[in-house]
Amino acid sequence: MVTVYLPTRNRRDSLKHAIESIFNQTWNSIELIVVDDASTDATAELLSRIQKKRSFRVIRNETPLGAAKSRNMAISQAGGEFITGLDDDDLWMPRRIELMIKEFRDGFSGVSSNDLMDYGKRILRWKKRKIITHQDLLYYNCAGNQIFTRTKYLQELGGFDESLSAAQDYDLWIRLTEAYGPIINAPYLLQTVNMRSERDSITTSERKMEGYQACFEKHRSKMTPKQISYQQYRLNLAAGVKPSWIELLRSVPANLIHKEIKRRIFL
Repeated sequence: MVTVYLPTRNRRDSLKHAIESIFNQTWNSIELIVVDDASTDATAELLSRIQKKRSFRVIRNETPLGAAKSRNMAISQAGGEFITGLDDDDLWMPRRIELMIKEFRDGFSGVSSNDLMDYGKRILRWKKRKIITHQDLLYYNCAGNQIFTRTKYLQELGGFDESLSAAQDYDLWIRLTEAYGPIINAPYLLQTVNMRSERDSITTSERKMEGYQACFEKHRSKMTPKQISYQQYRLNLAAGVKPSWIELLRSVPANLIHKEIKRRIFL
């Protein structure tokens, strides 16, 4: 069985489609745990209506606790041998779980997949490297926002770091690969990630920057000078600072320069 954790807050319309993409999976043995983080819209009514047709669990927070705490509540109660997550405004392709189980093997901590990144007017394909190591992740989050892994791994690591206001997924993948080995990427487009600028965000830009910076400082002692330089370059980008071309060439590793040039031109 595979447990899926899905935290949500005030995204009733997109949540409906996210849940549908889970129940449309070709893999049938799925335990879905939705954590409603004190939604004030019609989320509770939607979940109640879907539960009349589908079997899944709902945990309701009476006050907002945040995405990390909500995910950890589901992880602590997960009954599946494997586990993965879905954000409430993202979507899965039907064979996502089936193909991730097929790719999972001993010696690896988890499985990622290629993603469609939906920016609204532009949709990009994110083709990830076949093997994502701990050292790769110390440059940037090259694994994405969701990993398929063993439930006991996340439970043994204590789940997501609730002290971080952002980058909780990135922090967890760093710790996951350090403890249990690299991530293997399923070479298929198996998820659509909503990157639209108009999307409602639970976390403010200021708190996001605080979270990114805190994640960087948490793992800085593990990083090489080149990894630190690239991290600082990406932090500047996230803060809205547009580095010069000279700084791009100085701070970005050679194998990532093409990626950063494309980002600068197209995004």
